[in-house]
Amino acid sequence: MQNIITRRNIIKITASAISMLPYTSFANKNIYNYHWKGSALGNPIELKVYTKNKNHLERIITIVSSEIDRLDKIFYLQNASSKINLLNKEKIILNPCSELLNAINISENFFNISKGSFDITVQPIWNSYSSGKNLISDGIGFNNIDVSKNKIVLLNKNTEITLNALAQGILTDRVHEILLNSGIKNHLINFGEGRSSGLAPHGKKWLLNINNNTVDITNKGFSVSEARSTILPNKKSHLFNANIYDAALDIPSKTTVIANSATLADGLSTTYAISSKIVREQLIKYFSDAKFIINT
Repeated sequence: MQNIITRRNIIKITASAISMLPYTSFANKNIYNYHWKGSALGNPIELKVYTKNKNHLERIITIVSSEIDRLDKIFYLQNASSKINLLNKEKIILNPCSELLNAINISENFFNISKGSFDITVQPIWNSYSSGKNLISDGIGFNNIDVSKNKIVLLNKNTEITLNALAQGILTDRVHEILLNSGIKNHLINFGEGRSSGLAPHGKKWLLNINNNTVDITNKGFSVSEARSTILPNKKSHLFNANIYDAALDIPSKTTVIANSATLADGLSTTYAISSKIVREQLIKYFSDAKFIINT
């Protein structure tokens, strides 16, 4: 397999300079802050939190780390034993986990909205591009997936799926849920896709830097799809259009979406990037609560 270069970076958020020490500028100096960096699904990730209860925070971070590892073992294609890899290899999973079922069901919604350009069965295109081998396209198409509560079946021997267009968002929203349920309201999750909650340090809003401007993302999910964030050996984009069995045409250099959840933002940014002008216009109209920022 030839080298694949990934240029995906953690998105820059302002008003969020968090350290491991208490803020001396707060009136209450017992507000502790945690800035954790790691990796998930092959990408750099970071988590920024501030709270009054340091011991409680440390326990919650342990839970978050464990959950990231659990979801990584479901969705990460580079993990040979992940659930998605086992499905691609064996073509069937019995009693699938709820996360995998949910992700496929969400994917089907985006497949329908995009009129087929968004399709999780495009993994054979990635395999072809990264290996230099000829593409076998007859397994591409959502009709090759049979999903029920008790099993997931890939109906064509050549069908393989990827959930990379949603998995980061799903992971982000799950960590957000854990933090909120634990009473940690003020936090920033930045996994490439991300989500902010509450207030940033010093009572400020969370702001996303886009084109030298800032956009308020407080209590929102966000996602950025970039045409050249991953460079494949054949120099084509990693953003595929299943309708043409190839890299999508007319991909914006950067598609940023701010929505009510990271999963929604993730799916919308990818769908917009790979779809036709008509579909893009429909997305903006239908998802009027979301904000689309496009760099051509």
